[in-house]
Amino acid sequence: MQTNNTYREKYTIRSSEVAPDGRAKLQSICDLLQETAGNQALKLNFDISQLREQNLTWMLHRLHVKMDAFPYWRDEISIKTWPSSGDTLRAYRDFEIMVSNDQRIGKCLSYWLMINVESRRPVRIPEDVLKMAPADVEHVLEVQKGRIDFDEEPSGSEQFRVRRSDLDMNEHVNNVKYIEWALDALPSDHRCSEIDIEFLAECTEGDELLSEFAGTETNGFSRCHRIIRKSDGKIVARALSS
Repeated sequence: MQTNNTYREKYTIRSSEVAPDGRAKLQSICDLLQETAGNQALKLNFDISQLREQNLTWMLHRLHVKMDAFPYWRDEISIKTWPSSGDTLRAYRDFEIMVSNDQRIGKCLSYWLMINVESRRPVRIPEDVLKMAPADVEHVLEVQKGRIDFDEEPSGSEQFRVRRSDLDMNEHVNNVKYIEWALDALPSDHRCSEIDIEFLAECTEGDELLSEFAGTETNGFSRCHRIIRKSDGKIVARALSS
């Protein structure tokens, strides 16, 4: 269910956004979703640059993306997005990914927190933000209330070190990097078409990370993931993928 605040933006898939098979990588799609969300937030007067004046910013808490097909290099796609309800601490945003004939090839549900820049703690989302969308709205994917668990023995892992180029304008790791680290731990013949990921802690330059995965049978997914910061053992992200 879309609202009156639906926003649409077109993109052409670039060579840097595709895998060796010529199709867009899932993390590239996620990058475009984030860009589209930010562009609409600017038009609605609550993007991060405007919130900074109030010492606030948005933080992506969870992202569920499901692709039925992937566009190829130089294909044109459009992404539709709209604010889709929320509560006092969490706001939702839905997305649809379309190809040129308006056929939907993917969908996404994102969960956002508003946080205080200095304390990094969540704050109540202002009423004028929540009223951008109806309180009772049907999402493109089901809202998940419980957390993602990783209860299996790891099948494989990969180690990463946070580089300066991984940081965003908040001087923390961009959300798409967590997705990249989770998927890069998989064997090279695995192409992921769906991911549900929780972002649990921020990472900064120099952090050493361990990305683990295992097989699972949870909510129709085939793999579970966790990313651990080695210095303190803290889990910074958990995910399910297929």
